[in-house]
Amino acid sequence: MMYGVPNIKTDKIDVVQRRADLMEKEGVKFVVNANVRNNPAFTLDCLREDHEAIVLAVGATKPRDLPVPRRDLLGVHFAMKFLHANTKSLLDSNLQDEKYISVKGKKVVVISGGDTETNCIRTFFRHGCSSIVNLELLPQPLNTRAPGNP
Repeated sequence: MMYGVPNIKTDKIDVVQRRADLMEKEGVKFVVNANVRNNPAFTLDCLREDHEAIVLAVGATKPRDLPVPRRDLLGVHFAMKFLHANTKSLLDSNLQDEKYISVKGKKVVVISGGDTETNCIRTFFRHGCSSIVNLELLPQPLNTRAPGNP
């Protein structure tokens, strides 16, 4: 939430950090960068010994790559790398540290199939890109809700 979601969607200080601080005061222990696969302290059996409930709250930070020619060219970036760098630079220095991927004045193509594309596109506009083409991988959504989706 802190870096993967743009500030336009969620304020990081007044919402995200405030909520995290409140939960910590209530006794929630946050363990960041925990590798549950390789750390014996985080095996399911160890966690069950000390806790009545286990919640897996993970974000999809590993992108799905596209096996297309020239995918490895300079200037081709994964969405979460772009969003993380942008939001971190914004929070740390109001983009003054220039540690983000700039699209100012550039023609941008977004190849996507999910909600993250919208976050990127909004950020591209705020950075002053010259144009955006969005290539959607998923079929066009229905104009009305499906019968089973209230």
